[in-house]
Amino acid sequence: MKNTTVTSLQVGIVSFQEDDCFYVYCPSLNLIGCGHDEKEAEESFYIVLDEYIRYTEENNTLIKDLEKHGWKIKGSKKITPPLMFESFRKNKDLGRIVNKLDFKKQSIPFEVTV
Repeated sequence: MKNTTVTSLQVGIVSFQEDDCFYVYCPSLNLIGCGHDEKEAEESFYIVLDEYIRYTEENNTLIKDLEKHGWKIKGSKKITPPLMFESFRKNKDLGRIVNKLDFKKQSIPFEVTV
């Protein structure tokens, strides 16, 4: 049966600079974009996010992958990402970013078909 329900989700991203490169990282999906400036890093991240969604939807692995990353799934209407705090505890690189680098955290919306 083909997926037909479009669901809007929110994820937290962390933007930071290290050395001469800018990064946009989403710990709850373990996706990252990079570039020579903030805009390029953000554009790179959205390309990676779009490809992730496309690939997992085409292969019918989106829900399984979200659960692997700690998302809570209750039907197609109740999909919740893990708390950012949980990501800090589990991901040593993210902890290093938060403790040692200047960063900006924000939430972004995106849509998936489930």
